[in-house]
Amino acid sequence: MAAYKERILEVIGESEVGLTTVDVAKKAGVSKTTVIKYLSVLSSEGEVEFAEIGPSKLWRTKSACLRRAEEREATMNVEAFPMMDIDFHSGEDKTVYFSFRVNPDQICALMKRAKKCICNVADTC
Repeated sequence: MAAYKERILEVIGESEVGLTTVDVAKKAGVSKTTVIKYLSVLSSEGEVEFAEIGPSKLWRTKSACLRRAEEREATMNVEAFPMMDIDFHSGEDKTVYFSFRVNPDQICALMKRAKKCICNVADTC
């Protein structure tokens, strides 16, 4: 039994984006019913997780997801900017709200282009 579990984990771990249940079964050489059983066990143990993409579930190992997230974080040299809330309101029923982290100078430039500048520094607007 452990051989099936290890084989399923190995197959899922080799995938970059995850595998459907059918793909796991094909690559592991195990029946789909057996794969479903073991994926349920592995999921409850916290070894694997899935992402629902349309009608399909893509299974992936949690350790691989964490590793890829750490790699992305390491490659991104992002400075922490303050949270900005922006409200574009035209006086009609249509209002657009944004909340995100961004350089305040970029917000000033964006607001100026939208002719809604409310920057603190008057000469930049």
